[in-house]
Amino acid sequence: MELLTTCLTFSFLAYGWTNIMVFGSMFQKWRDFWDGVSPKFFGKLFGCPMCLGTWVGFFLSTAFQTLGWHTPMEMYGTDILWATVFLDGVLTSGTVWFIHTVQEWFEYRPDND
Repeated sequence: MELLTTCLTFSFLAYGWTNIMVFGSMFQKWRDFWDGVSPKFFGKLFGCPMCLGTWVGFFLSTAFQTLGWHTPMEMYGTDILWATVFLDGVLTSGTVWFIHTVQEWFEYRPDND
């Protein structure tokens, strides 16, 4: 049960952070700045939930482990630090993509009239 709670907490935290960074109006100037620095890298990174979600996962995994908190992949049994950080980033990317896709479906689905 603790693994499920950790996975959900980690994933929703990452989704919220990613969603705010990609779509939040308060970060529009931030996105515009980085788009001006490198449109092909940072412009795409801050415009893509799945892409940014990966990096958010890397950061959260590193921060959680630094603070002594458990991450999903660490609880799953991955003992190698770089592998844990990488797999947490992959998990986060997939989770953010899935939640975003479901949200988009509900927002833009055609009416069944």
